[in-house]
Amino acid sequence: MPGPRLLSTIVRSLGVLSAIGFLFLGYVFAVSEWKMRRSYDAPLVLLRPAKPPDLVAGRHMAKIAGCWAGCHGNEGEGGFESIKDIHRSAAPTLSQVLPQYADDELTRLIRYGVKRDGKSSIGMIAYATWPLGDQDLADIIAHLRAQPVLPPVERSHDFTLRGRWAMVTGKWGVDAAMVNQSLPRWGELSRDTPFERGRYLASVVCAACHGRNLRGSALESTPSLTIVGAYSEEQFRQLLRTATAAGGREVKRMSWVRNVEFSDQEIDDLYAFLREHDGQQIVFGNESAPPSAVRDKDRRAAGPVTPNYAMQRSARVFTPLAGITSGSPRFRSASGAPTARRR
Repeated sequence: MPGPRLLSTIVRSLGVLSAIGFLFLGYVFAVSEWKMRRSYDAPLVLLRPAKPPDLVAGRHMAKIAGCWAGCHGNEGEGGFESIKDIHRSAAPTLSQVLPQYADDELTRLIRYGVKRDGKSSIGMIAYATWPLGDQDLADIIAHLRAQPVLPPVERSHDFTLRGRWAMVTGKWGVDAAMVNQSLPRWGELSRDTPFERGRYLASVVCAACHGRNLRGSALESTPSLTIVGAYSEEQFRQLLRTATAAGGREVKRMSWVRNVEFSDQEIDDLYAFLREHDGQQIVFGNESAPPSAVRDKDRRAAGPVTPNYAMQRSARVFTPLAGITSGSPRFRSASGAPTARRR
């Protein structure tokens, strides 16, 4: 039987460990709450589209960008989004939210992840809508404002301890903190070639789940898109039309593609870009990037670009086809139907 001194030592040790545990939990909670409650600086800027908004184009771009066919439901009715062991949130009914925002405020929310009160959105993945050009964004906003008012979904947002820790460490978190405003806005730059058009689409469509450099996301358990190098054009077309990978496997987490209705040209452009990309084409910030990545005139149009040494060039390794796995959808509409969309 342990003596009194040993028992006392054990009790003191347990007390110290408990105190450390409580301090750690308090730190994680306090820092994550601060990040969610603090204000973020982002400009209020009116869009300058080259022509009047096109509602038909806006409907299609709303699906491309994930406003529709996503966590807000197939047509903006609202839904649910979650990342396993990180968070679960109710994405609001868009017709209930949009009237609260002026166009410049809505632009700031979509591009910068900053709400009307200056706080950050969470789960919108604004770094994937940052690249949207003025015309496309004006078309999207006009389309969304033209929709009928739908019943609201009940709002909620729950975080796990792991999710709060990811927020503290910066591996996941508030949208405003994840938007790099020094990066080019590809929608405002040249889109004359399949590569340039595909780069723009990939930065909006693919980056949300496969990472900002398209090399995969450990948090999302998604593969590097160098895997496209193993796909034929027909196999890639089948993937983006039916969410069916090479070999006939259904990729459930990509089921949203069935509702997007990508055009033949969009699929061809994405294929052309993804067959060549190495991450530098999306996250430019390295002098070793090829001159074609951002032309001189594009540099001026996009503003200053600062180095991002986390995205250094590395040898390209093609992931085997098994790298794309099926899984349960992350997103569900308000009706409960899975939409498996990233925003």
